[in-house]
Amino acid sequence: MASAREMIAFTPRRQGIAMGFLAALLGIALLIAVSVPNLMRLRVPIDTTAFAPFAMENQQLAAARNKISGTIGGVPGGGVAADRKIVKTAQLSLVAADPAQAAEAARTVAEQFGGYAVSLRVGTQESGRAQLTIRVPAAQFEEARAALHKLGSRTEDEQIQAEDVTHQYVDTEATLKSYRAEQEQYLQILRRAGSVKDVLAVTEKLADVRERIERTEAEFRSLSQQVAMASFTISLRSATEAQTFGLHWRPLYQIKVAFREGMESLAEYGVTMLAVLMRLPAIALWAVTILLALKYGWALLRRYWAGLVPRTQPAAPEPQSPMSGPAMP
Repeated sequence: MASAREMIAFTPRRQGIAMGFLAALLGIALLIAVSVPNLMRLRVPIDTTAFAPFAMENQQLAAARNKISGTIGGVPGGGVAADRKIVKTAQLSLVAADPAQAAEAARTVAEQFGGYAVSLRVGTQESGRAQLTIRVPAAQFEEARAALHKLGSRTEDEQIQAEDVTHQYVDTEATLKSYRAEQEQYLQILRRAGSVKDVLAVTEKLADVRERIERTEAEFRSLSQQVAMASFTISLRSATEAQTFGLHWRPLYQIKVAFREGMESLAEYGVTMLAVLMRLPAIALWAVTILLALKYGWALLRRYWAGLVPRTQPAAPEPQSPMSGPAMP
């Protein structure tokens, strides 16, 4: 049967287990060291009793917002009578005798219907291509679409999309109203603030809610613009190019694209290497810290383990009596 020394001996297997335990303990310590400062950030306390008079108003506003986010006639939107908000987009591929002239005519069509051109790109005469994006009032979508079809001799492709954004529109509008009501509450609290501490705390909250109002207003304006103005993306090409067999060999263009992609790859490589070099001191410090922690932790663990192993003394020989003679045969 194994002795007590053999049972608690520092075998290679137990050494591996001890090293794994020590590494896990070190990892947990590093995680705590990184996480605790973020959790212990100081925040300016605000006297919540000052918000008591406005608690009922907040509850009413939340109830009204929940009512708005319901469904009307199967269309997400709200519990109030609201028009459906549709974002209309169309993509046209037309064949024209002169793509550049047809692109100018399309821009004129947009202006006739109260719209404008967002972008216009006309290729060389040899390429025989042009592309533009226009916006027209959503109410004039069908009329503008019919007028654009007349600019080409043939329509190769047409895609029309209508996205219902009623729920997003109403929810953004309700959020904006909620933020404005919150701003008004903070302004009223600021007028009644009696200490510098309360003024600073309310001012910080007021700045935060104003930032949210500006961001939500920008989103609401963008969404309203998309609903009000339909978008057309028109691709034009000449009839001679449309009659080719699909062979579009442009070596100079391909070389330019390859050169640009190669330069972008070199730039990304340089930025990555620079980032690694800038982080080398921190990486070296972390490596030294981990290695020292493992070294001294390993030494402490061995010392502790050695203290658990009992030290056995060799048995002393029994003294012989001086009167004893040699054994009789």
